[in-house]
Amino acid sequence: MEVVQGLKYRTTDTIYDLFFTESKFVAATVLHYYDLASIYPKSDLLSLLIGSLPQQREIKVRQLKLLDERRLAFKDKTADEILTMHRANFEVDYQNVIVVRIRKGSVTTSLEFVVQGHPETKISFWIERNQIAEVEEVVRRFLPDKVR
Repeated sequence: MEVVQGLKYRTTDTIYDLFFTESKFVAATVLHYYDLASIYPKSDLLSLLIGSLPQQREIKVRQLKLLDERRLAFKDKTADEILTMHRANFEVDYQNVIVVRIRKGSVTTSLEFVVQGHPETKISFWIERNQIAEVEEVVRRFLPDKVR
């Protein structure tokens, strides 16, 4: 099993790791917006006057802690076990992938799967520029005839 870490999905504060197996990939939630909802800054008069720096630091600390805890929990697990660890995790069988694109825009880069037999027909993850080579290599290894 091969893993690509730290891909953003839907929002910039929802982070997934993708686990590629011989027959499917599992998108495993490492950080989800709802994990931090209770400490996101509230819009009130005090935060307008002094800002939300204390909450921002608390959010960052909790993010890092959750990232470490979840990735440690993935260790020595099968893809099927990882799939059951968070309600937002999902899997896609390679036979349902129609095409895979790695989009390299001037502002953002993304990994896009066009799929069938899934609630969404297009699944896109934002990737960092420094991840492009790694993502391309892994995707080409597991889905060589689907990459465009």
